[in-house]
Amino acid sequence: MSLESSLLDKIRLKKASLAVLGLGHVGLPTALIFAHAGFNVTGVDLDLCKVDALRQGKSYIREPGLQEVLTECLRRGTFHVTNDASDQIRRSDFVSICVPTPVENAVPDLRNFEAAFGAVKAGVHKEMVILIESTLPPSTTSELVAHELQCLGYNIDGDIFLAYCPERLAPVQALQDFVNNTRIVGGIGPKSGEIAAELYKTVCKNVVVTDALTAELSKVAENTFRDLNVAYANLLALIAERLGADASKVIDAANTHPRVAIHRPGIGVGGPCLPKDPYLLVQSVPEDLSQLVASARRLNDYMSRRIINLLTQALAAKGVAIESAMVTILGVAYKADTEDVTNTPAKVIIESLLRMGAFVTVYDPYSSETFGGKRVTTIEEAFRDTDCLVIATAHSDFKSMDVSRLRQLAKPHCVIFDGPRILDPIGIKRAGLTYLGTGYGTPGFSA
Repeated sequence: MSLESSLLDKIRLKKASLAVLGLGHVGLPTALIFAHAGFNVTGVDLDLCKVDALRQGKSYIREPGLQEVLTECLRRGTFHVTNDASDQIRRSDFVSICVPTPVENAVPDLRNFEAAFGAVKAGVHKEMVILIESTLPPSTTSELVAHELQCLGYNIDGDIFLAYCPERLAPVQALQDFVNNTRIVGGIGPKSGEIAAELYKTVCKNVVVTDALTAELSKVAENTFRDLNVAYANLLALIAERLGADASKVIDAANTHPRVAIHRPGIGVGGPCLPKDPYLLVQSVPEDLSQLVASARRLNDYMSRRIINLLTQALAAKGVAIESAMVTILGVAYKADTEDVTNTPAKVIIESLLRMGAFVTVYDPYSSETFGGKRVTTIEEAFRDTDCLVIATAHSDFKSMDVSRLRQLAKPHCVIFDGPRILDPIGIKRAGLTYLGTGYGTPGFSA
């Protein structure tokens, strides 16, 4: 029996063992989904706090359904956890690398990936399948990973197999996304693609097989498209503010066209993907080809910085200096109804205000992070005596905000800046408060 046939049989019989390196927002759902499907899965992470929590049956990620799946997999004995990567890799048929690959100053930081791949090289063996879910600069799988494995004497697509299989998960819906979103499998060769696809077909409804480079490019291409779309929405917001229009109404009207789908503007772009993947896409191209992407990145980053100018103007009109103002930030997570603060625009706003001397209070029902501000634990504490309220995250709790209670507890001249545009401007004004919002034209205020 060939190695390929042996691995395919193990998949079909659910006898294949899988090691998942990195147990963050991608790795933990990945490990648990395969474990729930009946495979023997070991999660590997260097963070001993994470390892200990999982051994005690506690999920440290707030993701609907994740705790229940963890409990079930531990009960059935299909999920284990360790911090010893090399030992586990030596005993696994499949190894999935799910570590983050951040960008610093527009330059990819691959140290996490290189460390994980180093552990793979230390435990690699024949009849192993290496799956990469971490987002990488295009060509990394072939020019770095495959090359180094070949230097160790292995025949790629012969006695070991390699595929790039990018994740497409969103917080709050990771388990559903894993199953329902099309999984792209980029094999370094035809056998690698076939074997990897067979594994993902056991848990994913739709799997598309291509080559590794195409898969790498598709991952950064889709997130760059989203970043460009948001930048265009933000551009419309700035134009609408300048002309005294409402960008939300403009976008709603434009989106009635059957071939138009403009995203929503906001205070910037956060999360582990959109702020960095555009840089991965254009890393190896000449500067003149990357100008569109670079301009979009600059515009999206600008949206959080400009808020300070707007608040300064609005408070000055009320006779309040930003240096002595009490400013409340509602939400620090980068996305609604999650605790994830990765690359959140709220960080820029809070740290800028603190540098200027403002007193900053932070309330987020999902996260305890404050970025140096004072944390409060109730919405009423957040309202009390504030000069300015900045909604930075569209948490569901904030959409039903009691404006009359805010009017009672806040300073009489309180200014509201509605970043994600979740409140009714007319209702805010009727309550006697000043309303500013992304893309909401207000005479006298411009960034």
